[in-house]
Amino acid sequence: MDTAHLDALPALHSGLDSVLADGEKVVFATKLSCFGTETDAYLGGHMSKLYLTNRRIVADNTAGLWDVDLLTDIASCEISENGIPFFKSTVVCVNLNKELVYGNGQGTLQGFRFYFKKKKDAERFVALVNEALD
Repeated sequence: MDTAHLDALPALHSGLDSVLADGEKVVFATKLSCFGTETDAYLGGHMSKLYLTNRRIVADNTAGLWDVDLLTDIASCEISENGIPFFKSTVVCVNLNKELVYGNGQGTLQGFRFYFKKKKDAERFVALVNEALD
């Protein structure tokens, strides 16, 4: 893992300042169509936002934050497209190293599926995360 390139990027203004650790900064932010678990169990809708800090991935579904640590939690990150031509959606699959429990033990997840509104945002996000994973 090498987050030096993320540390070198400029900080973006976001509403996350109150939850960022010392030395942590937002380096990527975008609005999502929606996001869910690796099996597409719904976690957030069209008002959701996705942030990449120099330490974590943070998804905001307007009811709460979902976050995973880049150094310890992420196994892989890849882009795919679902659907038929003209109706394709760009999806980023973030696979985790371990299963996480959420909802007072009601659910588990082994990864996230982020549905991006813009393909170029998805490509940039995946490139940044994969640079940190290498």
